[in-house]
Amino acid sequence: MNKVAAVCCMVFILLIPYGCAPTRVWTSTPAFNTIENQYFSAQFMPLRNDKNFINQFRLVVWNKSNTELEIDWAGTRYIYKERPYGRFIFEGIDENTVNNPPSDVVPAGGNLLKVIAPVKLIAWKPLKSDNKSQPGFSAGPVPEGESGIALVVKQNGNVIRETITVDIKIEVK
Repeated sequence: MNKVAAVCCMVFILLIPYGCAPTRVWTSTPAFNTIENQYFSAQFMPLRNDKNFINQFRLVVWNKSNTELEIDWAGTRYIYKERPYGRFIFEGIDENTVNNPPSDVVPAGGNLLKVIAPVKLIAWKPLKSDNKSQPGFSAGPVPEGESGIALVVKQNGNVIRETITVDIKIEVK
């Protein structure tokens, strides 16, 4: 019996290091970033999913003017390392509208809150999936480095472009 106990203890001791694997945690500096001009202010904030990685962003746009604003999602781009890296996807977009997403209107004095993810970092649900209650896509982890949005807003025929970025780091804990 002592041999069995000794073998169990040895196995337990050998397995301890494997139960303490390091965890990768995504962080953002700053936690969010904001821009402001005479027409609107906007906040861009990375969001962590229920795991440890950042996979989406929250965009809030406040219309400071007396005229509605149009968020041009077809012209807006995800920025990665200072370069455009595709469009964003959000609730209501599917594989039929991903290349020509509809604009959003922000009423005068109103605001828009949207959770968005870079299109190039998503996985589509299989077309023949039996689970219709699942969303059509899932967002993958945002890579380390500068991430942001090149936001295109239209008002009365004028095009207003603003870029907001944050720096994503992956820490091992």
